[in-house]
Amino acid sequence: MSNDFSTPLNRKGTASLKWQRYEDQDVIPMWVADMDLPAPAAVQKALQQAVERGALGYGEVPQGLVEAFLDWCQQQYGWQPEAEWLVWLPGVVPGFNLAVEALTDSQDQLLIQTPVYPPIRVLGKLRDRQVQDVPLRAPVPGEKQWSLEVDTLAMQLQPKTRALLLCNPQNPTGRIYSRVELEEIARLAEDKNLLVISDEIWADLLLEEGAKHLPYPALSDAAAQHSVTLMAPSKTFNVAGLSCAVAIIPNPELRVPFRKAMRGLMPDMNYLGLLAAEAAWKEGHDWLQDLKQHLNSNLDLLETWLKDPAYPRRQLIGYCRPQSTFVAWLDVSPLELDNPYQTFLDAGVALSPGEAFGDDRYLRLNFGCPAAQLLEALQCMHQAIKA
Repeated sequence: MSNDFSTPLNRKGTASLKWQRYEDQDVIPMWVADMDLPAPAAVQKALQQAVERGALGYGEVPQGLVEAFLDWCQQQYGWQPEAEWLVWLPGVVPGFNLAVEALTDSQDQLLIQTPVYPPIRVLGKLRDRQVQDVPLRAPVPGEKQWSLEVDTLAMQLQPKTRALLLCNPQNPTGRIYSRVELEEIARLAEDKNLLVISDEIWADLLLEEGAKHLPYPALSDAAAQHSVTLMAPSKTFNVAGLSCAVAIIPNPELRVPFRKAMRGLMPDMNYLGLLAAEAAWKEGHDWLQDLKQHLNSNLDLLETWLKDPAYPRRQLIGYCRPQSTFVAWLDVSPLELDNPYQTFLDAGVALSPGEAFGDDRYLRLNFGCPAAQLLEALQCMHQAIKA
């Protein structure tokens, strides 16, 4: 592995959301989903060159970025959208908020599946839409992954349900949905005239050997025509602070009102974000392969810690190895802690509370960091539960 993912980054005092929240405490932040790892050298070089030029004015999507993204889709997924389908955005979260605002009415319902990324969970409240939650099924003994049960979705669908929100790969469980599951979703959407809004921000961080990501609109032309798919380089290349994403909207009957709704509300694209995205998608492949190797190594460390027979309390924590992402979803309910988040915070590590994702029995751990940082955080967690 040629890239250095072992040297700690000092992010204190750098206006980092992740670190600044706990800056006045002796706490290791392992919560929000950005990595304490350096972005690819090609990205850093593109940004350094831009800063050295000195002019940081308004940005315009360059043709090179469009071509880089289309080539990336072909290389990674064996699928290439049309350039005219692309709508460039400052982020995936603004993208699915905009899709709901532009393409559904106030009386429409949204269908979500918890546990799920908090901005999807609160989407209905923010956009004044009713939400129906059909939870994912947790794995039972003998199963390795959470289940998206489309039959259950179909049975519980309400007449006013207009849009189904997918998070694939799924955050926080790390599940990659299969072609069969996605095809079942597509058939349901066709039958019930549903809009499918697919958050695929984790599409490239696949950790399971042999795993492939299947973009929702790549299923079929019919699926493409009822979909808004959102992608970004932010999680993959650790450039979330640069605000660059893209919506793939093949159907002009959806794309035109989506674009219209952007006017006056969606900020201009981040100039540096455009340059970073182009560099990442053009030159980031080898870096990404090294990153995935590092993340899997960190998962091995986490699993060794959880399964250590010398510490039976650790073995009580429920866990499924994520197929993707750099976050682990930990069932800490068997520990019978009064306030799990606070217990671990008091011990010196900040995790994401499961309540924000829809299940307070869990905590989410970000393992996108140097191994030494993960081990230090795990030692803090050990101190919290060793009794």
